[in-house]
Amino acid sequence: MPETAKNNNFDTIIDRKKTDSFKWDMIIKLYGEDVLPMWVADMDFKSPERVINAIIKRAEHGVFGYTFRSDDYYNAIVEWYKKSYKIEIQREWIVNGPGVVPMIAFLINIFTLPGDKVIIQPPVYPPFFRVVVNNGKQLIENRLILKDGKWVMDYENLEKSIDSRTKMIVISNPHNPVGRVWTFEELEKLYRIAKKYNLIIVSDEIHADIVYEPNEFTSFLKVGTENIIVLNSPGKTFNIAGLTNSYGIIPDKTLRQVYKNYIESLELLTGNVLSIEALKAAYKCDEWVANLKSYLKGNRDFAYQFIKEYMPIIKPTLPEGTYLMWLDCSELGLENPQKFFLENARVYLNDGAEFGDSQSVRLNFACPKALLQEGLTRMKNAYDKLLTIEHFTLPDKRFEECKKIRREVFIVGQGIDEKIELDGRDEQAIHFLVRHFGKYIATARIRDIGDYWKVERVAVLKEFRGLGYGKKIMEAIEGYIKKTNPKPITLNAQLEVKEFYEKLGYKPVGHVFHEAGIPHIKMEKVLEI
Repeated sequence: MPETAKNNNFDTIIDRKKTDSFKWDMIIKLYGEDVLPMWVADMDFKSPERVINAIIKRAEHGVFGYTFRSDDYYNAIVEWYKKSYKIEIQREWIVNGPGVVPMIAFLINIFTLPGDKVIIQPPVYPPFFRVVVNNGKQLIENRLILKDGKWVMDYENLEKSIDSRTKMIVISNPHNPVGRVWTFEELEKLYRIAKKYNLIIVSDEIHADIVYEPNEFTSFLKVGTENIIVLNSPGKTFNIAGLTNSYGIIPDKTLRQVYKNYIESLELLTGNVLSIEALKAAYKCDEWVANLKSYLKGNRDFAYQFIKEYMPIIKPTLPEGTYLMWLDCSELGLENPQKFFLENARVYLNDGAEFGDSQSVRLNFACPKALLQEGLTRMKNAYDKLLTIEHFTLPDKRFEECKKIRREVFIVGQGIDEKIELDGRDEQAIHFLVRHFGKYIATARIRDIGDYWKVERVAVLKEFRGLGYGKKIMEAIEGYIKKTNPKPITLNAQLEVKEFYEKLGYKPVGHVFHEAGIPHIKMEKVLEI
């Protein structure tokens, strides 16, 4: 029976407080009731009704004795792989565990010796670091590269990192936190390197179901079967991580038997009665997953556009998969971006330092859109405090900062004669100066010409262009004019920035002309009062 529409109301805000929620209650206990948690990777949605009902039905039986995993359990996994990932797996390939991270730890202990090396690819899920180091192995970091706005694997450095002590590489697919959904070609290239050096590949595929079109998930099982171990769980997709159930798929008979022997040595032979029922029910909820992905895609796109428009100095990565967004905050000039947003926005994000990048944070957008809007608005308000725009008339010592910026942009950068740039009209003008985190980076001036205001000398330092500062200073100018003496605005725009002003509502007037040897066009705007 398909999930009903009433169970797909992801807009419903569910109060998770006082449920011993790791995501909510622990953070509230540490930082206060007003903190909005947008961090750890679980969702603020109810699980599918089919899953809830399956758990209730089993609980009503009233007896919770030791439980084994029946054929129905294994068949559910086989069928899910067939219909969701287009992969035919054998029932005997499936092994079990108490969670994906514990299973990674088991595999590291089983297939490596003390002092052996394990490769991970930061920025990556923090437990990857810990399970290697805490189990006495050498951690090798093959960092992902951001190339043309897309994170890719560094195959050249990967191969250089491998020596006789290197035994395993652990990957995240889809990748947490940058959201890459690795293609067949990328995985195949990695597989060739691993085969060359006889490495075991452990592929954490717990986010496999959350992939956004046009991207398609490729399991490592499609690439090869030799020395491949894939780990998965319904925990992320169906929001049942608290039931701590996971499984692995190991096609290689020898590796599989070694793992089973290890599990038997730990006496981990039975399963959690409720998690078993939850998995069997979850893997019948195709329609619910489709609706979930549609909602998450809307949240993803909203968050990405909001950040690009209102916090342009932050560089978000648009995830191809997962419900997590990686935010590069390095241009903010903060020592600790996560701490800044906690203290100033009361939003708790994951600290990028734990993933291997202290200048980034991770945002979880798997929540009702109203909560997402609230969190992003709080972040924007805190972000805006980093930026100050001052205005003044002469004499004022801050004018020296204006002159420094104008000299760098116009005289040094564009070769304009100093006598033209310093035209003797600064005494008549109101000057605007943008300061970002203590550094002056942009300036402009306006003059009252009688029937209109004239905007002049708009300049942004080169390293800060394209980050929204030009728009910010123009908004400040227009706000000042509206408040003090509303009149039309005119400016002579350099032709190469004509489109920038058009986006702000300025319209070209007349023909192109040359000023200081540079093509310009006159533009005007009538403010809406």
